[in-house]
Amino acid sequence: MILLIAGRKGGSGKSTVTMNLSVSLAHDGKDVIIVDADRQSSSASWALERSSCQPNLPKIHCVEKHNNIAETLRDLNTRYEYVLVDPAGRDSEEMRSAMIVADIIIIPLRPSQLDLDTVPELVNIIQDSKIINPHLKVLSVLSICPTNPIINEIHDAREFLSEFPEVSLLDTIVCDRKIYRDCVSDGLGVIETSLSSESAKKARKEILDLKREILNEKSE
Repeated sequence: MILLIAGRKGGSGKSTVTMNLSVSLAHDGKDVIIVDADRQSSSASWALERSSCQPNLPKIHCVEKHNNIAETLRDLNTRYEYVLVDPAGRDSEEMRSAMIVADIIIIPLRPSQLDLDTVPELVNIIQDSKIINPHLKVLSVLSICPTNPIINEIHDAREFLSEFPEVSLLDTIVCDRKIYRDCVSDGLGVIETSLSSESAKKARKEILDLKREILNEKSE
């Protein structure tokens, strides 16, 4: 299965979602590879840190590939159970070529107007890709969300996205938590942290809920 984690704006938590989803799948015993198609190489750097410093944890393969990546993804999809694609946070050849072969596109969005303003054009791009790939499933997740319940950004974002029936907004939200950044620097996913803080527990639940919702798995 090819999972494309993409959007038209950087800083939306795209690589964080990619890394943590890959870890969750690997802990389920799945054979996972990340295709880092972003020249910033965030996911590739994390995967290298993981392989160097966390040899006893489940293996996550990673390759870097740019420009038209469709054939690479088709080939990898015959050899791995899950192929997670992390392109740059903008309209790019990598994102568009991945769309025509992906099974699911997951769009992380911050609940801010600048992020939400990218949705209409992204929907147009997705609709064009569905001429070639009509079975592409389109999901979105609110990411890097404020943890302060007084802030109404999440509610406002949900209302805005309800105007785009082409995009299925997931119930799970991924909050802005320092634990995500701390784990990345160690080559870990949040489900692997030894910390037992409330923030770590909530982050772990967010990622497990996100994986289950994307794959339509039942909660344990």
